[in-house]
Amino acid sequence: MGLVKIFQSGHFDNSLDRVPYIVFFVSIIFVGFGSSYYHWTPSNASLFWDRLPMTTAFMSFFAAVLSDRINRSLAIYALLPILIIAGLYSLIYWQRTEASGLGDLRFYGIVQFFPLIAIPLIIWLYRSYRYTLTPPISWAFMWYACAKLLEHFDGEVFNLLGRLVSGHTLKHFAAAVATFYILKMVTLSKSRRETYKYL
Repeated sequence: MGLVKIFQSGHFDNSLDRVPYIVFFVSIIFVGFGSSYYHWTPSNASLFWDRLPMTTAFMSFFAAVLSDRINRSLAIYALLPILIIAGLYSLIYWQRTEASGLGDLRFYGIVQFFPLIAIPLIIWLYRSYRYTLTPPISWAFMWYACAKLLEHFDGEVFNLLGRLVSGHTLKHFAAAVATFYILKMVTLSKSRRETYKYL
């Protein structure tokens, strides 16, 4: 759905603006495959393929915000590939340290959480934009925060809900809602974007 929408006419002023969103929604598709693979055969090897598309999605959305709020050419041609490579390296580094018994996730944690700090700052400091509307991003962030909390308190949620559904299961739902708000943001018409600017 996301890929279909971003290729429809009228949503983007410049074809370059589509690039990080294409990477984002392709990554979201592969999140489904990677997550299924990990849950089918849990291991560090399958966890790598679970985390890789998520990392690519984080980095590509970060690049989309940088492109829209700061500099399109710099973000698309330089920062997008650099960010994706950084995300990939963080996972390779984790796997190598895992093999030696350390399992160092610090770099992966930085890659995952730095955009969550940087994006609100960028939105606050750089007020000119075309697509990265504050209300949908705020909702996406809130739902993603819910997803992380549900994941962290997996067992507690499971017990609270009478052992019917786990926090991890609900995490996937919350993350999907967060993605929906990104899709909603990108596919707003120009007239609707102007309306949102006053919210």
